[in-house]
Amino acid sequence: MRRRGAGRARGIRRAAALLLAAGLAAATPRAGLAKKKPAEKPPTAATPAAGADTSEVLYRIGGQPLTRADVQRRLDELPEGMRSNFATPEGRQQLLDRMVEERIWLLTAEREGVPERPKVQQQIASQRRDLVIRTYVTEVMGSNPAPGDSELKAYYDSHAADFHVPATATVRHIQTRSRDLAHNVLRLARAKQDWNKLCMKYSTDSLSRGNGGYLGSVTRDGQFPILGRQPALAESVFALGAGKIGGPWKAANSWHVIKVEEVVEEGQRSFDQVKTSITRQISGQRSQDFYRSKLDDARKRLGVTPDSAAIKRYTTQKKGAREMFKDAQDQPTAEARIAAYRSLLTAYPDSEVCAQAAFMVGFTYSEELKNYDAAEKAFRELLARYPKSELAASAQWMIAHMRTEEAPAFVQSAADSLATTRPAAGAPGNHAGKP
Repeated sequence: MRRRGAGRARGIRRAAALLLAAGLAAATPRAGLAKKKPAEKPPTAATPAAGADTSEVLYRIGGQPLTRADVQRRLDELPEGMRSNFATPEGRQQLLDRMVEERIWLLTAEREGVPERPKVQQQIASQRRDLVIRTYVTEVMGSNPAPGDSELKAYYDSHAADFHVPATATVRHIQTRSRDLAHNVLRLARAKQDWNKLCMKYSTDSLSRGNGGYLGSVTRDGQFPILGRQPALAESVFALGAGKIGGPWKAANSWHVIKVEEVVEEGQRSFDQVKTSITRQISGQRSQDFYRSKLDDARKRLGVTPDSAAIKRYTTQKKGAREMFKDAQDQPTAEARIAAYRSLLTAYPDSEVCAQAAFMVGFTYSEELKNYDAAEKAFRELLARYPKSELAASAQWMIAHMRTEEAPAFVQSAADSLATTRPAAGAPGNHAGKP
């Protein structure tokens, strides 16, 4: 019981400390984001009922009108199959209710300054960039002509070997342990006794016995689905011919009676059979080549001038502190994690994640390697270098209790680290809070 209690306490210590150290390091401030409805498309040709006044105002929301033309534009945006959902009075009212709800939230969000938030502006710019690029590239690629029949046929003729079909034989067998028993099975099979019953009675191949000894198709190279590679047996199968029963043939430690159900001679797949696959292959390669060509043309027209020195400085820049912390967490062994955390402390001694990294060094020594002296040294280094850290109290607690079976008192505060109330002053969990 003492050992089980010690393991449980250390497991709790591990969970709590990981919540505190790793969780604090990974935390990043998140600005409140409000979803922004997609901007409405420019007006399109509406198709209102004959004589309808499209400028008629249906609602006024925040002083802004919602007109029949607005509703018609929304209908025009919908796929043809969905428009029938709003053809009835009830459907039209549902659409109006939805548009009013959208307009209420949009105007409210605009009055709260949501569109001006940097994050929202960034997303709008990103979506605009992607839409513009996608639209233009789609138009450019649409001018790439499809391959003609003459090109497809030329490819077929020049790659004839790719469409060669080897001869195949569909085979069943009855496997026995002795030649004499195989001869007896062969005699019974040639006497027109039921093959499946003979297979169930005599075959020692448990994998195929239940389905009449079916081995599937084999080519002349002799690769049988169940028996493995048996070139000599394959040659015998093809020499026997379709509809014949023969044997016995020896393979490894067994004897086989063979029934050949069908033989398909080698041949060539016709052009019509492979035309679709050739079209797909040529079109794919042509699209890649066409895209690269158009990209190179655009690059030359615009002018692209690289600064090799600046590029090298950017691509070879060292990782940031948080990235190094995450890399350290992902290391496969305790020793590797400790080394990675120490590298972070050396590279970024004043980073906001250094206290967490220092704590994880001590914690890994204590809970994974059971090297309490090294752990205590690491925790004391944390206290000396980062005395005001939120993890200082936890480090002190670990120094005092890591060699005991006690579970840390800061477990609860770790779970409450995002709560508005904080632990009482002086409690070991008092460090848990905002990163």
